[in-house]
Amino acid sequence: MISDHYNNTAISSLDMPEETSSASLQTLINSKVLKQYLHRHSVNSEEAADLYQESIVRVLEQSKATVIDNPLAYAFRVARNLLSKRQLLDTDNADEQQCYRQNPELHLETQQRIELIAQVMNAMPVQRRRVFEMRRIEGQSRQAIASSLNISAEAVTKHISRAMADIQLHLDKAGR
Repeated sequence: MISDHYNNTAISSLDMPEETSSASLQTLINSKVLKQYLHRHSVNSEEAADLYQESIVRVLEQSKATVIDNPLAYAFRVARNLLSKRQLLDTDNADEQQCYRQNPELHLETQQRIELIAQVMNAMPVQRRRVFEMRRIEGQSRQAIASSLNISAEAVTKHISRAMADIQLHLDKAGR
């Protein structure tokens, strides 16, 4: 079932911005349409859940800075961008990799982002960081992480959502 990997509790526990109506944000968070879209276009249901969470977190973060008239439409745009970025990363072309290495400006920018993410991760609570590493770096399932750390699957989802929000917040601040 699609909803097995989604946990809205973690997302709804993030600070809701006051500028964008809470009703439209609640509609966004409970959007089955967005979940189904991501499920159809993702490799598997766990990737769809990760993309869903990341889309919602980005919309919530952006809505703190500016009013979003249609959060669901914005979330679809974010989701499409994340899907296309994933497809670009999946392309394993040696020419593209060589070109990347020959572009020192892009290389420096990437290194700076990696360093910023490492700083944010080092500042995270230990459990949040460990859960994030196990999920996003090691690729473990939520259930495996929950069993390994002796926490609930819901707690795993909350840790992942909050870690992503922390990282996105710092990346947004650095980009300004």
